[in-house]
Amino acid sequence: MRNPEKGERALRGPGDGWQRHLAWVVLSLAAVGYVDMVTGYEVSVFLLYTAPVALATRRLGTAAGLLTAMAATAVWVMADLHSGHVYSRAWILYINAFNRMVCFILAVAAIRYLRARQRALLRQIEAFSGQMAACGQCHRLAGTDGYWRTVDDYLREFGGAELHQKVCPDCARRGYARAAYRYSAEQAS
Repeated sequence: MRNPEKGERALRGPGDGWQRHLAWVVLSLAAVGYVDMVTGYEVSVFLLYTAPVALATRRLGTAAGLLTAMAATAVWVMADLHSGHVYSRAWILYINAFNRMVCFILAVAAIRYLRARQRALLRQIEAFSGQMAACGQCHRLAGTDGYWRTVDDYLREFGGAELHQKVCPDCARRGYARAAYRYSAEQAS
């Protein structure tokens, strides 16, 4: 059976340690927080906060992305408070923080969806490229999991194809020719 993490390691490359990625996430989040604090509340650097969230999600996984989304929200709140921004109501800060956190979580979900889609496409490419074992008698195909499937089942499972049964022109001619021959033989007798 295929290891799903194997494809991810191949994409990342050898020697990529999670500690290095974590350091990049923390440094980038600190840099964005610093830029946000220096520019004040008049300049919005909201989109810059998605960079560490995306980096954490892509390199460290969904849980790390969600934790980074919460950390990015906390850093934004600290930067906003430090900038001296005064709201007409105290609860507006929390509503803004909640909205930002929801956007960061949506970024995590989007990256997770794209990674799942990428894995599915890689699985299709692997299934239809290179050498493939096929039985010379029954024409079944061997999948990467060791099971033998009919061509129809293989196309459905690995290719995502929706097959519709039809008769090709050659088979139609042969089938109708046989039927016409039988019909004329029955009429002659």
